[in-house]
Amino acid sequence: MKSVVPHVRPALTMLAIGLLVAQAHAAGKELCEPARLAGKNIVQPAAESHADEGMMRGPGMGKGMMRRKGMGRGHAPGEGRHRGNPVRHRVIMMGPGLPDEYATLKNPLPATPENIEAGKKLYEEHCASCHGAKGRGDGEAGRELDPKPADIAFIMDKPIATDGFLFWTITEGGEKLNTAMPAFRDVLSEEQRWQIIHFLRTLPQ
Repeated sequence: MKSVVPHVRPALTMLAIGLLVAQAHAAGKELCEPARLAGKNIVQPAAESHADEGMMRGPGMGKGMMRRKGMGRGHAPGEGRHRGNPVRHRVIMMGPGLPDEYATLKNPLPATPENIEAGKKLYEEHCASCHGAKGRGDGEAGRELDPKPADIAFIMDKPIATDGFLFWTITEGGEKLNTAMPAFRDVLSEEQRWQIIHFLRTLPQ
């Protein structure tokens, strides 16, 4: 038996190495060169994917907002563009939430054709250049902004789009959130801001 063992042991070793190589390739990995030559089970991890390939980046990317593949500058409208309002969504869902003074607000104006039409004109004058004619965040003036203008139409049937949230957004703008949206507190009256909100609720989803 002693004379057989030296012959069996190398064969078993080669078989074990073959199994390790097969397992490593099946897992999308490969043995590093020194380990392969030494016949040791040292596996080199596959290369990490870039953050822009669908992973969330941390601080420093778009003022702290999440950047995903296709959200870079120069993309065509509707191609890989974010949906909704991710910056404000983070504030509401993961941050301090809606300020108390806006949390329970309700639109005091009736949704009459006159108020909706007035809101439409105000939107076209003050908002459409960035947010687009249909509120899709694809306005010409917003193409080079980072973060991109919000896709308002997308969120209008979502729970986040309360009267208070929309009034807060228009009133305070985006300075505190490091976005380019101006504040309209001193530009539009409260009535005008509520009229815009009535118009926003008519945008096609």
